[in-house]
Amino acid sequence: MMIAATGGRVPAPHTGTAPPYASCAPPGARHPVTVMSERIVDVFADLGYRVADGPEVEAEWFAFDALNMDKGHFARDRDHTFYVADPSDNGRGCGLVLRGHTSPVQIRRMLSSPPPIRMICTGRVFRPDPPDATHSPVFTQVEGLVVDRGLTMADLAGTLDHFASAVFGHGVVTRLRPHWFAYTEPSAEIDVVCAVCRGVPERACRTCSGAGWVEWGGCGMVHPRVLATCGVDPAEYGGFAFGVGVERTLMLKHGLDDIRALGETPLPEEPPGPPRPGTVRRAAGRALASAGYVETVTSPFVGTAAWDALGLAADDPRRRTLTLVNPLDADEPELRTTLLPGLLGALRRDVARGRTNLGLFEQGTVFTSPVLMARAPSVPTGARPGEADLRALRDLVPAQPYHLAAALAGEPRWAELIDAARTVAGASGDGLRLTTREGGPPPWLPGRCVALLAGPTVLGHAGQLSPDTVGAMDLPPGTSAMELDLDILERLTTPNSDDLREGERP
Repeated sequence: MMIAATGGRVPAPHTGTAPPYASCAPPGARHPVTVMSERIVDVFADLGYRVADGPEVEAEWFAFDALNMDKGHFARDRDHTFYVADPSDNGRGCGLVLRGHTSPVQIRRMLSSPPPIRMICTGRVFRPDPPDATHSPVFTQVEGLVVDRGLTMADLAGTLDHFASAVFGHGVVTRLRPHWFAYTEPSAEIDVVCAVCRGVPERACRTCSGAGWVEWGGCGMVHPRVLATCGVDPAEYGGFAFGVGVERTLMLKHGLDDIRALGETPLPEEPPGPPRPGTVRRAAGRALASAGYVETVTSPFVGTAAWDALGLAADDPRRRTLTLVNPLDADEPELRTTLLPGLLGALRRDVARGRTNLGLFEQGTVFTSPVLMARAPSVPTGARPGEADLRALRDLVPAQPYHLAAALAGEPRWAELIDAARTVAGASGDGLRLTTREGGPPPWLPGRCVALLAGPTVLGHAGQLSPDTVGAMDLPPGTSAMELDLDILERLTTPNSDDLREGERP
């Protein structure tokens, strides 16, 4: 169905048990896309929807076949979808793609749980669009799915009106225009009353060009064949689904006409909602923002130059990457295995603008590549596949851990990053105590870096970057960085994490 950051000073290290910096640090910030994504999730959580999650590198069957997209569907073209290369032949696909929409999460949810279903998911999606004012090869989507008896388009329309009013303001409504999507029937495009001029003709604005309405997303009743493929009887159950872009939602709400302004243009803060139980990801982001760090969002695409700058040896497992058949940039055909290349690149750009006393952080997926990758099975649609076929499809999808990384420019301050890691761990669960052990791999400087552990489990590393890496990336001497695996942290601190974030993970 569809970046830089402004930094602030991060104070001296703190060794107590309370979260450091909170009373004295200049305010940090979370990225507006993150904040809006969480706001949308909360709107639907209040309606009883469960949060779902799924892999960003996905099997073609989940991304296309199960969604009723035949072999000739335009979304399968290489100018619409990034294809992952077969390790034995970089010009040939291996049955995996970077998802172009979050709809595969709906398929996984229906296959794993019987109706009734009410789910909401947000996540990054990828399309081979060169960046411009209205397009980005990487953006964020939110999708909702409801499967139950007796659902109609009226239920969908009412849900969308509630959604629009909650996000854009009281009284903002939607309208549906007939459209065609392979996975819904009937289908519609969603228009929303212009949030800037509120649809008053004599107050025409550039957001809606005087029309009073703007396109927001797509929706429809789930196609019976999609339901049947997921093992849901379409004679007994119906469903509706909808999808909108989070960046587009922000642009419409604030009257922006350039997607590249997100993260650069200060936006009004969302009013705080009531306290809610959250995921480790949300707790980690809030903890670092409270500690004076500023969130940035960077591209997952990397190349050999990034690994050389980090000083990774030829046999370093972080060089064993997934490669794209059709990258946007021939010099960056690989998918990141660590957040550090993008984060340090963002830090370098901010330093070049004169922001030399910075604390940046990023959260996101990194991608692993199995040494041996199985061939994609041929699985029919129209009825639920057998368990052997589903297991083969799931096994094809590689592990995609969710990481958090932070970096500080300038004088050696790596002890502060150890404190930041402890802050994240403390915010993620009661009683978790991080310890350190000297040493770490490149790009950290030997003797000035540590492994971060919870009991015997290594969560990540923190320390000063090597002079070679600092020089190669044109960063100030003494720049330091930290990276944690939040999936491991979540398993340690939230035993029932699947109850908070449902869905199949790779």
